[in-house]
Amino acid sequence: MLKWLKRNLSSHDPHSVATNELIATCERFWDSPTGDYAKFASAYNELANRGPEIRDWCQRLLTHREYAARESGAFLLGQLGSRGQLGDAVEAIVAELGALTARPVEEDAKELQAVDAAIEALARIGHPFGIPFICDVIMSDDEFLVGDSQWEAAGALSRLVSQPFMESPDPVAAARAWITGEREL
Repeated sequence: MLKWLKRNLSSHDPHSVATNELIATCERFWDSPTGDYAKFASAYNELANRGPEIRDWCQRLLTHREYAARESGAFLLGQLGSRGQLGDAVEAIVAELGALTARPVEEDAKELQAVDAAIEALARIGHPFGIPFICDVIMSDDEFLVGDSQWEAAGALSRLVSQPFMESPDPVAAARAWITGEREL
C-alpha cells in the first residue's frame, strides 16, 4: 500500500519524482506511437529544471532515431549549457550538437525542429567551438536549411559574435557577408 501511495502521490508532483523515472517517462513516449503526451510534457518540463545528472542522457538523445527525442536532447543541453552545467563534456557536446545541425533530413521538415534546437543550444552554450557549425548552416545551400534554420543560425551567430545581424533587413545575408569577410578559416 505504501508503495502504491508513494507512486500515485509523486505522479501529481513531478518535483518529487526521481530523475530516472522522468527519463523513463520520456523514453516510453518516444517508443510508443500512442504515448501519453501529458505525462511526457510534465516529465520533460521537470527535466528542464534538473541539473548535470541529465547531461549524459541528453547527449545520447542527439542520435536517437526519433527527431522529437533529438530535439528534446538539444534543448535540454542548451538549458544546461546556459547554466554552466555541462562540465568537462562541453566541447564534446558542442561537437555533437554541430553534427546534429549537419544531419541530413530523412523524413520530412519536422526533423528541422531538432536542427533548430541544436542551433539554439549552441548559442545558449556560448562556446566558440560552436561558431563554425552555425556558420556552416548559414552558408549551406541545402534546401531544408534555407529559410527558418538559416534565420535561426543568423540569430545564434549574432549573439555569439556580438554582431547586429538581426537588425538587418536580411539577417542571413548580413551574417554571410560577415562570415566571408571576417571569418578566420
